[in-house]
Amino acid sequence: MLHRFDSPLSRRNLMLGGAALATASALPACGGTQDQDQNQDQDRIDYDWMDPMDNLEAYFKLSNSLKDRDWVRGWYSGLVFGMLPNNTPDALFGLEGFGMGYTVRQESGAFASFWKEVGFYKDLRTNEIIETWENPYTGETNKVMHIHNRMVKGVFGPAFRSQAPVGGEGRRDFKFPNYRASDDPGNPFILNWQTVGNQTSVWLDFRGVVPNLLDPKVWVRESTGERLPVCEMFEYVCNDDDLRNPALDRVQHSGSWIRLAPWLPWQMMGRHEGRLFYRCTTRGLDNLEQLPPNILAYAEKNYAEYLVEEIDEDMPSESSFEVYMKENEPAAL
Repeated sequence: MLHRFDSPLSRRNLMLGGAALATASALPACGGTQDQDQNQDQDRIDYDWMDPMDNLEAYFKLSNSLKDRDWVRGWYSGLVFGMLPNNTPDALFGLEGFGMGYTVRQESGAFASFWKEVGFYKDLRTNEIIETWENPYTGETNKVMHIHNRMVKGVFGPAFRSQAPVGGEGRRDFKFPNYRASDDPGNPFILNWQTVGNQTSVWLDFRGVVPNLLDPKVWVRESTGERLPVCEMFEYVCNDDDLRNPALDRVQHSGSWIRLAPWLPWQMMGRHEGRLFYRCTTRGLDNLEQLPPNILAYAEKNYAEYLVEEIDEDMPSESSFEVYMKENEPAAL
């Protein structure tokens, strides 16, 4: 879901008709026959979690949709903490928002993803959306710039190295999240799936360093340096029966989003030690009317284009840092 500036890589590939169906026989259960139980088993997709193509299909079915241009929506809410060296994290403000978009399967079998998103910073005590923030580290009052990324897109293939990073040019160093096949030089798209009872979960993590679009020589107060460390950790949880149901193109999910990141440009802390830690709950939505009333009302008033099922697929991706650079001038020293 989301935020995905914030996810510096793009999306991946191949589904090749799903996976083999289970054929194991079963004993009769109460209220059914042996033939019925066998048919039920055969109607379940038997994913091979060491197969990159099965991982790809299952991930997009869980997090998005296997159907082309099938609009999906997601919500997130949590807190943002400040982390100073040798100190415990301090809660600074809340964050709540949503995103919407879709995928398009390519001729190769890859999935192209198109997404737009907003996020609103909130007062810790009142839960109200804020326009200014009293900075406890500097004593300044900072003007808040909410998240509003009009396009975050990419193409996901069966190997992590085949994916194009989001953002400008320059050297990028990433550790790919294929923890179960990290010794494979091909970096296959293999995720950490786990099933307990009838609940299946999976992680998708991105960790690396990318060039900072905000030149620290120009954006002296806003920029934290020439390079940005990026760490995004997503978890998705769903019903295992739904995930393995071949009749479904997508399934409902919930999960979490964790982010470690430099100070935001609007905090004017480019020369201060430390970083931010985000901790949010995420959930898929049936429609935007399920959003909290204050979030929906604020979006209707200030970011109406993010409520409409329209997206320009030719628009380049843009990160929150790039949006800041486009909409602001360097702060006075």
